[in-house]
Amino acid sequence: NLGKVEIPLPPLAEQKRIAGILDAADALRAKRRESLAQLDTLLQSTFLDMFGDPVTNPKGWDKATVGHLVRIEGGWSPKCLKRPPAEDEWGVLKLGAVTYCEYRPEQSKSLPANLVPRPENEVRKGDVLFARKNTHQLVAACAYVHTTRPRLMFPDLIFRLTPSGASRLEPPFLWQQLIAPRMRARVQSLAGGAAGSMPNISKAKLRSVELVVPPPDMQKHFAKVVDMVEEQKAKHDAHLVELDTLFASLQSRAFRGDL
Repeated sequence: NLGKVEIPLPPLAEQKRIAGILDAADALRAKRRESLAQLDTLLQSTFLDMFGDPVTNPKGWDKATVGHLVRIEGGWSPKCLKRPPAEDEWGVLKLGAVTYCEYRPEQSKSLPANLVPRPENEVRKGDVLFARKNTHQLVAACAYVHTTRPRLMFPDLIFRLTPSGASRLEPPFLWQQLIAPRMRARVQSLAGGAAGSMPNISKAKLRSVELVVPPPDMQKHFAKVVDMVEEQKAKHDAHLVELDTLFASLQSRAFRGDL
């Protein structure tokens, strides 16, 4: 009977002291998350300041379609195990790996040992991954691969977008252009599908999307900004992990009466 379970009840002053310690630790975590969000906002703002809205193109950049600028590759979706792959195993990304426009390699499933991997579908550093199928709100999510573990393949729900040699497109610039709010809304509007199924963006429709193509030196400068922001985010992420560990330890000690 849950009603008969005894729980420790320290004096009110002690409860307030413990709550104060936990609140302070949680506030540090919240500030770190806010800093991460501000870095994302900084990157979006820098893109718009340098290049303007890619849909209205107020700076008059050259334009060309995705089909002329980018090679679109489809992935592979074999039936996988429900667990993530070990370091020495091959795996396949889940859709969640790109859903929030950030690459999350931990969102993956292990390839069964009886299936032969397809190295041509292995995710590489510098890839731009695009969710061709998802809900109306999440379709057309796009992520840039800053770094990745080996032996991960992208599924058939995700396209890999690779700028052609003559396109003069930097992958980080392509990524940020596709997730700019009005551009993403335009791409999402291309999604179709039968009633009851998830919206899908075909290669043909994606190829028809017009992109702006600013001078290569500006794109390269922006790519350096992306690298600097990512470096700062990695530091914040590492600190956030430390704070999460600290908070969990403080909670455990508080419940044991050791705080």
